[in-house]
Amino acid sequence: MNRSVAVLLLSLRIGPVFVLAPPFSQIRVPARVRVCLVLALAACLAPPIPASLYATDTALLLSAASELLLGLMIAFAFQAAFAALSFAGRVLDVQAGYGLAMVIDPGSRSQAPMFGTILVLVAGLVFFATNGHLDLLRLLAALVEVLPVGRAHLSGDPQAFMGYFGMVMGLGLAAVAAVIVTLFLIDLSIAFLSRALPQMNALMLGLQIKTIATLVVMALSAGLLAPVAMRLTSAALGFVPSLE
Repeated sequence: MNRSVAVLLLSLRIGPVFVLAPPFSQIRVPARVRVCLVLALAACLAPPIPASLYATDTALLLSAASELLLGLMIAFAFQAAFAALSFAGRVLDVQAGYGLAMVIDPGSRSQAPMFGTILVLVAGLVFFATNGHLDLLRLLAALVEVLPVGRAHLSGDPQAFMGYFGMVMGLGLAAVAAVIVTLFLIDLSIAFLSRALPQMNALMLGLQIKTIATLVVMALSAGLLAPVAMRLTSAALGFVPSLE
């Protein structure tokens, strides 16, 4: 009984990570496979727990709620990190004129901005290529020791959430900063030209130039994406222990 309750409680902590958190949520895996994976990991990591945690229905519900909250917090850390890249890609799409072109996200099967989808998919590849999934498993194993099952008490400081969210948004914009600055300078140049040549079609000229410039500068600054993605995933992994 003790072992079964510990596995079920720990599965509430691990479950949201593999269901809601990118890049796992981007992979189309049957729900049955996800459930089996979560239960298997919980069975491997679950330690013995005091009988007081499930002695009454109220105690069991409180323990389950605390574990689910911790799991959602870990999922939020990854969601915010990957959403920062998606937002940066969306800003780039609008500024470069690619906002009219929507692509199908292979994970969610929904329409998504082009550069935002590309940045998120590349970040997912970098996450697995740099053994981020192994670091996540080490984090989950360490959390079992630091935050015991059923007795997770988090500070819930809003300042920690705001600081983390601001940091990942800054990192996300840093991935496309070179392109955004280039497009701003192009807009500035076309604005001066339109003042000197009022008969010039500034909209069409700017759209063509920015389309080409975006592809060229993105190719030249592609090396910045991998370090940014690694820093984002590292920040996501380090966010939850900082709330203790």
